[in-house]
Amino acid sequence: TNLIIELYKYQAESERKRIIERQQQGIALAKRQGKYHGRKPQYAQDDPRLQHAFKLYEAGMSDVDVARNTGIKRTTFIRYRKKCNIKR
Repeated sequence: TNLIIELYKYQAESERKRIIERQQQGIALAKRQGKYHGRKPQYAQDDPRLQHAFKLYEAGMSDVDVARNTGIKRTTFIRYRKKCNIKR
């Protein structure tokens, strides 16, 4: 019975690999055709909440404090801060 289970495991694993391979091919094709854009950004560059967060950061607040005061997650804020080249 162990051999049968191993065969099923191998079959399922190889099928999963084939599915992923086909998915990657589809994504590559869609990117070439310009149809694959990914997720829309959560905040626009001129979003007032984001600008307020940048002002707090420039005033000396840490990333954690900015996240607590604005409701923007810390990692999201850091990503936008780097994207917009905001430095103290």
